[in-house]
Amino acid sequence: MILRFCLFLMLTLFSLQAVSGEEQAERVSTHSFKVNDFVLSNQYKKNMPQSFPKEIISIFALADRKGSDQLEDWITPFYKRYGERVDICGVANMKGLPKMLRPMLRGIFKKSIEYPVMMDWTGATCEAFKYTAGVADIFIVDRNGLVVHRIRGEANEQKLKDCYAVIDRLIKEKDAEAAAEENAQSQGKDPQAPESTSDAPMQES
Repeated sequence: MILRFCLFLMLTLFSLQAVSGEEQAERVSTHSFKVNDFVLSNQYKKNMPQSFPKEIISIFALADRKGSDQLEDWITPFYKRYGERVDICGVANMKGLPKMLRPMLRGIFKKSIEYPVMMDWTGATCEAFKYTAGVADIFIVDRNGLVVHRIRGEANEQKLKDCYAVIDRLIKEKDAEAAAEENAQSQGKDPQAPESTSDAPMQES
């Protein structure tokens, strides 16, 4: 009886979180912002610190209970296309759930999801991302922590193609930088040294 009540309460709270975001499901943010370092634990109680700069590009997939239904159609294609070349980070918005339900929720995640998912019990991390409730919210983040692309809602072919274009560009830029550093090191040069002594200001793109 108590278990049924807890499950009912959990689903009710998640549903209330989801309502406010439904109307914004298809909007795409073009405003970049910096992701600050943070640490959350996953369903196995293991801390998963996120700090920048990173060696690879990150994809942060945020969702509450309702939005989680959309995640698989995002994450599976990303894994198939990029494998370990990107860091795919799932974050579950658990704000509003009583502490007594946390062990049960962790157990549900362990049984239903193989990959680690960060549990945002307070909702602070999701709020920092300005997460939209009720949908999957996908953030593509470069190695320095800058959000360069954001898309929400259900995945489709065009949305995935847009994400691929951004991720492919970032990977290509990273590979080019690595090749330049390797070439400079092989020639005994400092890869961080400027190539020009000009005092002209850098132009913004």
